[in-house]
Amino acid sequence: MALLDELIFKLFGLSAPTGLEVIFAGSAVIGGSLFLFWFALMMIGGITADVFDGILGTDIDAIGADASFKALTFQGIMVFMMFFGLGGLVVLKSDGGNSIAVFVGGICGFISMYGTGKLFEFFIGLQADGTVYISQSIGARGIVYLGITEGEVGQVQVDVDGTMRTYPARCLNKTAIDTGDLIQVKDVVAGTLLVEKI
Repeated sequence: MALLDELIFKLFGLSAPTGLEVIFAGSAVIGGSLFLFWFALMMIGGITADVFDGILGTDIDAIGADASFKALTFQGIMVFMMFFGLGGLVVLKSDGGNSIAVFVGGICGFISMYGTGKLFEFFIGLQADGTVYISQSIGARGIVYLGITEGEVGQVQVDVDGTMRTYPARCLNKTAIDTGDLIQVKDVVAGTLLVEKI
């Protein structure tokens, strides 16, 4: 207890701590220590994944979006404990009452937990799927890459969301379209574009 008294209580400026001060200081220290430990693991995990990715040529996702989202509850608890303890200690050090200190500590903890949740929600919202669906090509214009014969499948290149894509295609009116002709996509059936010559 003497070591704890010297290291922790003197850090917060507490010479003869009361029971509530011990709770606040302990909450701040535990929350802060868990946060630093979690942050170190995130950094080591990210560096380790990059090293293995470079050496072995494998794709290791140490902390992906799903892992961050599942850890949100743990992160929220860490932040709540840290700010609950710090907020309560600030009120106690400024000669506020015990009930006011608990109230302010609770408010600080909940606000920080809510803010952390919104921050992670924002970061997860920044992730882009990047998937291009073949149905997005309807109405797009392009060029015949591999000639389409009567009733058969050829290939066309169309611009979908700013990217040139190559898809199998049939002519809508079952006629032939030569390589290099301009087309427009009218429909998609079973992964094949139905196109019409422009």
